Amino acid sequence: MPKSVIKSGLMDPFLFSGVMGHVNILQVLDKNTGQYVAPGKLTAPERDYRVLYIFGTPDSKLHVVLGHMTGPSLSGGAIVYNGKSDDGKFEWRTEFLVEDTSSGSKIRIGLDVNYKNSALDKLMGRSPFQLAEHFIQDHIVPYLRFYMEREQVTVSEPQGLPLTEVARVEGEISEVATKIRQLISSLKTGVIVIKGKNIRASIQVSGGKPGLMKMIRGNQVITGNDVLANLLLETGQAVAVALEVDLERVLDYTSDQVLKSIELVKEKNS
Repeated sequence: MPKSVIKSGLMDPFLFSGVMGHVNILQVLDKNTGQYVAPGKLTAPERDYRVLYIFGTPDSKLHVVLGHMTGPSLSGGAIVYNGKSDDGKFEWRTEFLVEDTSSGSKIRIGLDVNYKNSALDKLMGRSPFQLAEHFIQDHIVPYLRFYMEREQVTVSEPQGLPLTEVARVEGEISEVATKIRQLISSLKTGVIVIKGKNIRASIQVSGGKPGLMKMIRGNQVITGNDVLANLLLETGQAVAVALEVDLERVLDYTSDQVLKSIELVKEKNS
């Protein structure tokens, strides 16, 4: 998987907490009000959350405790989350460093867990170090291996289209939007796809010039030049990918499929 795909997933706090398996986001700090509110009442989200920590399994005794989580933040190129329980007896911090390799990406995961409660030790049968191992080996790695990878395969393989990634930009969506023109100029014939937490957009390119533009935000569909204007107003992380289409191979593939579907009409006996 490309680095940007993995980083995009890790930068989503709701996705991250779900993957961790023991963290449930209840409320998010609203920048405008200074209050923790349900996600549906947010006006300007901060990276600060009221969460419920869940320990144990459905087959054992469950222990739940309220607490906080913050993140994602960036530190030395790493994506960082941390949190603690309200009683101060459970604390954790995790760092993800994603690097490009010749065959995909390498992920370095650092997770520091500490708890000051013998009841938790007995409940889980694990030391803090073993609990950190559990988070990584039993939650994070299986997600990356079985779910994120599977999602990429289903997106890329079935169409049979010869697409070549030419360029990729990631970061704050408003910054990504300012580089769309640059991505367009990198293509002769192809498409630019943009994906953020709440939006999806595509821009077709032909002869090095933009063609059909479409953006989907919730139930709203935006087309034409309004797409670029609306992207500048969005917030949050996003990735934009420029894909070149090999027209000769597309036409060759299409003609093969058409030929397979054509049946000759049998001549009638005279």
